Amino acid sequence: MVDRHDVYAHHEGSDEWEEVPYRDSLWTDDGRTTGVVSSSEDFYNIIQYGDVLETVGDAIDRHGIEPSGRVSVSPTAHKMSASVEFDGATVYASQDDPVDLGLQIQTGHSGFHGLKYDIGAERQVCSNGMTAFISELGFEQTHGEPFQPGLAYNAVDAVVESPAEIEQRLAQAQNRELFNQDEALLVLMESGIDRYLENPVPDLLTAMQDEVSDPNSPTLWETYNAATRALTHYTHDVPDYEVAEGLEKAAQLLEDGTNSIPDPERLGEQVVNNRSRQLIEHGDSEPYWPEEEQTLRELMQEHELTA
Repeated sequence: MVDRHDVYAHHEGSDEWEEVPYRDSLWTDDGRTTGVVSSSEDFYNIIQYGDVLETVGDAIDRHGIEPSGRVSVSPTAHKMSASVEFDGATVYASQDDPVDLGLQIQTGHSGFHGLKYDIGAERQVCSNGMTAFISELGFEQTHGEPFQPGLAYNAVDAVVESPAEIEQRLAQAQNRELFNQDEALLVLMESGIDRYLENPVPDLLTAMQDEVSDPNSPTLWETYNAATRALTHYTHDVPDYEVAEGLEKAAQLLEDGTNSIPDPERLGEQVVNNRSRQLIEHGDSEPYWPEEEQTLRELMQEHELTA
């Protein structure tokens, strides 16, 4: 549980403390401070983690599904992430690639985090985590309004009732190809998931060896699986809630923000163009690997780009 308390401040060198009337501090019941927020409930409402999880549990129970999963809370309790699996809710990326469906939940108390429900999943063949890869199956609210239980029910209903849409999305991703593995690596690095990996380039190359069948034509599905493999298996000291953030960034490979699969040619061209400007034209970035500049020049030629 988290409660509001007053905020006090004092000028350096002074022993007099004054209340800050427009701010509240948030404290857990075991004495940890989790954030400082507006004192007005018109701007910030506390959303209790327990309320969220209990409501999701009730929504799942209404479908007669047995849930399982895990909940991760940051040391200061300012972030919470939960991965909930729905027993028996399985789709198939291919005949030999079953994917177990569920829900990914993220919220927080710091004043910066709202409440998000996204489709979550795990590939049985390798235990890769997946999340947020279909925007229509995601729901969210800010702390500017009280906890909205209906969103939890909507989120659970959306995942349970959309297996055909999910399978279609995964099938589409298997028919769209990037130019080559170098371009796939650049796409992954530029997605932002590198910040969650201790050795981003080696980790992603290792993951691609496991996931990509033809380095000359990696599909969006294979490239996405390389990202999720690295984030799921090579982030031993990274908290679950940060891994969930990385998986959400990786979802850009299956979701373009308009509930559609990205066009791989356009995606690759955009990444190559942006990265070449950073590294070659402006010189304000360090190369991801020693031969990256040469790789970029070759890819620019393929995309008919000029430096």
